[in-house]
Amino acid sequence: MQGHAPLPAHAPRPAHTPLPAHAPPAHAHAHAAAAPGGQAANENGPWEIYKQLGLGPRPGKDLSPETAKFLVNAYRALGFGILTIIVIVLVGYIATSAFYFVSDSWVQPMRVARTDERVLSLQAELIEQENIRDRVLAELNHADRNIAVQQAYQAEFAAAIRADLEGREAALERARELARGYAGARAQVRRSNQAFANASRRRMSEEYAAGLIDRGQMLSGKFQLAQIASSNMSLAERQAEYENRATALEAEAQALAAILDRQGGTSALSYDVLKIKQEYEQSRLESQKAIEHREALRASLARQEKIVEGLQQSPYLRAAAGDGSVAFVPYGNLDDVRPGAPLYACALEMLFCRKVGKVVEIMPGEVSFKHPHREKVLRGQMLVVDLSDKSAARDDVLFVGGRPLLL
Repeated sequence: MQGHAPLPAHAPRPAHTPLPAHAPPAHAHAHAAAAPGGQAANENGPWEIYKQLGLGPRPGKDLSPETAKFLVNAYRALGFGILTIIVIVLVGYIATSAFYFVSDSWVQPMRVARTDERVLSLQAELIEQENIRDRVLAELNHADRNIAVQQAYQAEFAAAIRADLEGREAALERARELARGYAGARAQVRRSNQAFANASRRRMSEEYAAGLIDRGQMLSGKFQLAQIASSNMSLAERQAEYENRATALEAEAQALAAILDRQGGTSALSYDVLKIKQEYEQSRLESQKAIEHREALRASLARQEKIVEGLQQSPYLRAAAGDGSVAFVPYGNLDDVRPGAPLYACALEMLFCRKVGKVVEIMPGEVSFKHPHREKVLRGQMLVVDLSDKSAARDDVLFVGGRPLLL
């Protein structure tokens, strides 16, 4: 077969009739003519093979050229619009990222609620530290009372020792006077007894030799002389007793005086004085221990007060205690932030800005927060802000000092 099969005589095609939009290419005619049964296909029209494949025109669905052109233009406009939106969003994202990369006047507002997890955690820690401070303060007050009691006891103890010392000194003086008196009386009695004994012994010897007294009377006289000698020994013993008593009182008085003067190195003490000294030294040790404990508690209380004060000055707690209007400012943006600086909120990130409040205070302490437009955690401080427009607290960022692009 050469060329195309002739069109059926009963289906002429007008010269002005356009080809269908889905008209098959020329080589399709050749295949259709070469196919078995091609004569039957040509009898039903050149498009019969395509109809059998489901590619033929649908009845009533053919579009006019004007409609097809309109749809093509609409598809083009829609694609251009979508592309324009993508470009605008991409350019906006790049411009916003570049702006926040160089901008140093933005702050991030927020409102801190009392039920915020960070606030509750800080409040629990603050309560714990305040309890520790109260316990340290109670121990300090107890140490002060213990020191006062010990010092009062030592003062009364010293007064008692002083009174005891005075009594022992008086007893010592009396013992010395008695010892001296016994010493003088003993000498006189001894001399008198000695003279009487010598005279009685000579008289008894002479009378016994003359036969004036018998042996019994002689023995009775010697017995009287022995009693006189015994009385002399009693006086010597009594004198030695008073002297010993005076010596003991003198040692005790010296020991008591040494206790009052807080001097060591005294001679051997009596058991009573040693017990007095031990009680006094024990009281002094307790008092010194209480004083050292009080100093340690004072230092601990001072440290605890700083911890409590630091927690009370926490930005989150202060924000929760007030109206909760605060803002985060990174360290890189802190140079131009000062109390009284105006705050601006913008409609399109950095365009069409309006004044919404001012900075009240820069809180001490460091906080960490996430960058409003990047996955980055920043370090900075908290600001107390006064917002005339409370809705500005819901914005992502505010600008300090002026409009970022003067718009």
